[in-house]
Amino acid sequence: MKSVFAIVLMTFSIFCSYAREKPKIKMTDFIGINSNIASYDHKYLADLAKCAKWMREYHSWGHYEVADNYYKWDNFTTVPQGYSWPDHNKFMDECKRLGINVLIDVLDKPVWAGTHRGAYSTGDGTKASDYLDKLEFMGQLVARYGAQKIDKSKLETADKVTGLNYIKYFEDDNEPDYWWETPLWPAEKYAVYCNAVHDGFGVETSDEYPLLGIKSVDSTAMHVLAGLATTTPVYIQKILAASNGRVPFDVINIHAYCTDHKVGYSPENESYGFEKTMGGFMDWCKKTLPEIPVWLTEFGWDTFLNGSNHSYIYAPAQQQANYIIRSYFVALKMGFEKAFLFMDKDPDSDNILQYSSSGIITDQSSGLAKKTSFYYLATLQSSLGDAVFNRVVSYRAPAGSNEVFCFEFTNNSHEKIYALWTRVKNSKTDSGATLNYKFDMGYQPKYAHTVQLKDKDLDGEKTELNLTGSFVDLTLTETPQLLVISELKTAINSNPRNETDFKVYPNPANSSAEISFLNPTFQKINLSLFSSDGKLVELIADCYLKSGRQQFSFGENVDPGIYYICLQMPGFKKLEKLMIL
Repeated sequence: MKSVFAIVLMTFSIFCSYAREKPKIKMTDFIGINSNIASYDHKYLADLAKCAKWMREYHSWGHYEVADNYYKWDNFTTVPQGYSWPDHNKFMDECKRLGINVLIDVLDKPVWAGTHRGAYSTGDGTKASDYLDKLEFMGQLVARYGAQKIDKSKLETADKVTGLNYIKYFEDDNEPDYWWETPLWPAEKYAVYCNAVHDGFGVETSDEYPLLGIKSVDSTAMHVLAGLATTTPVYIQKILAASNGRVPFDVINIHAYCTDHKVGYSPENESYGFEKTMGGFMDWCKKTLPEIPVWLTEFGWDTFLNGSNHSYIYAPAQQQANYIIRSYFVALKMGFEKAFLFMDKDPDSDNILQYSSSGIITDQSSGLAKKTSFYYLATLQSSLGDAVFNRVVSYRAPAGSNEVFCFEFTNNSHEKIYALWTRVKNSKTDSGATLNYKFDMGYQPKYAHTVQLKDKDLDGEKTELNLTGSFVDLTLTETPQLLVISELKTAINSNPRNETDFKVYPNPANSSAEISFLNPTFQKINLSLFSSDGKLVELIADCYLKSGRQQFSFGENVDPGIYYICLQMPGFKKLEKLMIL
């Protein structure tokens, strides 16, 4: 008969590392926005920096290599038009000064490279050599803005600038899985390009094409998959199948809009929200490519209404503002590591065509006016930018006909910040719902205040709270509010609530081990069993548990040997050794 006994380890960092933990996400590194050089030309780049510190720049191959081998990143190359615009280097200089990180997305193609949307300029896109001109452009771009200094003999630019170390992430195209024009760019053809642009696979450099492959030019650069327009894994599955065991990208990238192709819906909507449209895709990514981050690089809502006519992603300005802020939180919960709003400025504020009025700033003819969403996003950045995401406290928690959402963060001042909002269950759009809500902070902090997002206010409206215990009364709305509390507890609550009393002990009655611990508050816990070589044997629990004593059993029907049980919860990790004889 098997016997079981447990040995408590005094050091806890050895085997928990086998369960890969993603780094804590800092909100300033999570919140992104789509933009382009117009933000520099029209002088609203500094305003964008108040809202987001990550930018996905639409970088048109057709703008920057209008003639073959004439690159217009500098401020003096005039061929062939006779002027030096776009002067991209000044744009990048200003982004760096403002602390904006750039994901550069190279899309479109110049006329001389062909008219088909696919990135090939010769042939039919079935051979890597069909893409040499696009590969060449990408190589020269990486040589300029990447971290590696390249021999000037390989540079085709007029100014021979290299190794600026401005950009780490390079996206190779945009929406290759399009379906709305012909000819299509099938995944099997895109895979040929994707492998070649990744590291030069399938092509050879020459005097004519001296730099090919993002990672061949700069080994520290990261290759971002072209943003996918479809929200199922079919296209990416075909890319992998055609890559013969290679994974030719460092970041997975997807776009999603909450719509029934008639009107826009909220990001939590049960039929058209993010979880409904992208949940299966994210599940596939986590299962198939768990080590690769996934980014959401396009989402948004148009705000222009002409009578009863509008685009199919329309939402009134107030709803757009609410939806944008809530989208970042929903994307966090789903496991995305970055999310980029589309767009910074309206391309055409008075047009009902989709994506024409999805900006947080209106177009030039409307005076570059800041929408409500601009102020909401600026407040989110100023209040939550330096904070790290801890956990989801509640998600769709029922409260009558409403549901409650609550996310917890910790900032550099050692304060906890909670983002809370409500919505009506099964609602298509926002309707002005409110909810009187009693929130349990878990202890009585030394101080607490709320930050309400407000139009025309970059920092929001701050209200100090009078505290008499661990509960605080809040009025939740469809606009997320921030509750900021000190992590330091008052003397009345000096007894630590994070004592877990984690124990593993044998149960002789049935040759199993009993696992016991105290959960100090309602939160997500992970209880995992590892073999002696660090392989995951069983996920015993990975869920939200109420506060109080928790009991689990393990040990029956497993082979004799040494095992390690790892308990993880926010701010806590402990390991115990279990021996089964």
